Formats: sequence, structure tokens, C-alpha cells
Amino acid sequence: MIRKRHKPFQPETYVVVDKNGRAFIGLKSGYPEYSDDWSEAKPLFIENTEMLLREQGTELIKESEL
Repeated sequence: MIRKRHKPFQPETYVVVDKNGRAFIGLKSGYPEYSDDWSEAKPLFIENTEMLLREQGTELIKESEL
């Protein structure tokens, strides 16, 4: 009997982008901070993006699409 190896499931991560096209890089003094340098972008799991998406004009981009 041949055993199949299952690849570990890795959930998709996303980059949050604001209305000016800047990528989310983290929090500073409790407020979201964005940067034009996309190499600094902080990928997040979908369940961690809810608060950031409340800001008007923000959107998600799958990290695998970058």
C-alpha cells in the first residue's frame, strides 16, 4: 500500500493597501502605518485584516499575486 503525503496547509496571506496605493507596514502608537516601499509590507492572515479594512479605500491583495 502506498501512503500519500499531505502537504501542510498554509493559509493565504494578504497585504493591505490604502487608497493612496501604499502598503501596510505595521502599527505605530496604535495607528496603522503605510509605506510606499512595498518590500516593507507586512503580510497578514485574512482574520487579522478586519480593523484595517474599516478604513475607507483600503483593499486586500494576495501576497502570492505580488
